Amino acid sequence: MGWNDHVDFIETECLQCGVVAVWEHWNEIAKARYGGELGRKLGHDVANSGKCPHCGSIEGEVVEED
Repeated sequence: MGWNDHVDFIETECLQCGVVAVWEHWNEIAKARYGGELGRKLGHDVANSGKCPHCGSIEGEVVEED
């Protein structure tokens, strides 16, 4: 089981800044596992779950594939 087994990577358009990017959505298992010292050592920040990687907004819409 890898570190990203509990993380969904979803292409999302930020309603705040308009940037389309891949947002990380960490589930509760991943937040518990990587929310402390281990996450810092590995460079994972679970506080960014469900946030725009550009501006930090939590308001976004999933980009649907056509």
